Amino acid sequence: MLWVLFALMAACVVVGTLWPLGKQQNAEQGRHGKAMAIYEDQLAEVERDTERGLITPEEGRAAQVEIKRRMLATSEREELGHSASGRAAIFAAALIVPLAGLGLYWQVGAPDIPSVPFAERGAEQDDARQLQALVTELRSRLEDDPQGGETRGWELLATTYMNMGRPGLAAEAFSQIVERDDATSATWSQYAEALITAESGTVTPLARRAIDRATELDPTNPAATFYTAVAMEQEGNTADARALLLDRIAQEDQFAPWMPTFFNTANQMGERLGLDPVDPPQFAQRPGPSQADIDAASEMSEEERAAFVQSMVDGLEARLQDEPEDLDGWLQLTRALLVLGQEDRALAALQGAAPLVAELPADDPRRTMVEDGLERLSGGN
Repeated sequence: MLWVLFALMAACVVVGTLWPLGKQQNAEQGRHGKAMAIYEDQLAEVERDTERGLITPEEGRAAQVEIKRRMLATSEREELGHSASGRAAIFAAALIVPLAGLGLYWQVGAPDIPSVPFAERGAEQDDARQLQALVTELRSRLEDDPQGGETRGWELLATTYMNMGRPGLAAEAFSQIVERDDATSATWSQYAEALITAESGTVTPLARRAIDRATELDPTNPAATFYTAVAMEQEGNTADARALLLDRIAQEDQFAPWMPTFFNTANQMGERLGLDPVDPPQFAQRPGPSQADIDAASEMSEEERAAFVQSMVDGLEARLQDEPEDLDGWLQLTRALLVLGQEDRALAALQGAAPLVAELPADDPRRTMVEDGLERLSGGN
């Protein structure tokens, strides 16, 4: 199911990029075809006038030469327009970048593939070189466009740079379009994110201006609110930053994916201020059994506990099949299954969480929980 969602997302991006370009190109081709048809009619008319003696053969040949010169000039202008606009590069990048990204993930994104020396990763290196060549060509086309390059092309370039781990170049790409009339709050907040990431998390004055502009365009933009709080904390206003995050959540009445990050960050700020952690309201919690639910279940009778926890476990387990990147969900499922005494299923849940903790610091409690649980439940094998 996850791969189907990824495919649909990639298809939407490609269609969203190519559809307006295709319509524009079809319109231009239509205009070119009409102009050429008019010239062909003029050639035929000159021939008829020459045959009827209305004009001399010399005049007829001169008229035909002039008409053919105009046909050639029209064709050359269309070819020049196609090469200068950069649409060909955008078409190629929009189609090949997702495929190249899939190829790279297939090689390096699966956690269970065996290690391969870098010198032997020929296919991986070829994909990386191909992607870099496409990115370079796309940027060159956009920069050479007398009209400044199409917004969609710059957005594609910036997003690709971010995925490649090059936020500085992504920020440069976003800077080409943030001042345009069609720039949205999301465009400005993505620009701010690239600037902040390029500075290892530091909110520079330029990034702060980008955040303020994103907030001005859409005060409800969660990314703008989050980075405003980050900037406020770096300025020494930790209490106000914490309050801003909590107030933004209070404006909602149902769960949104950004809420856990807001609460975790707010509680980290509160810890630095010496404040007790804040429990999120029920609507802001991830679907599934909470720790309080599991603790309550442990005090019930065996039959009551099984019925209580199982009613939530089934729904959580089904959701994780569609959202396998939810580490907190896997950990919640593991704890619930252990309460039920279903160690085989708990082991499977820990195996689902294992790839997600591989890059966490060695002392991260989530990584420790997963590694210790795998060792205990698998019998050390």
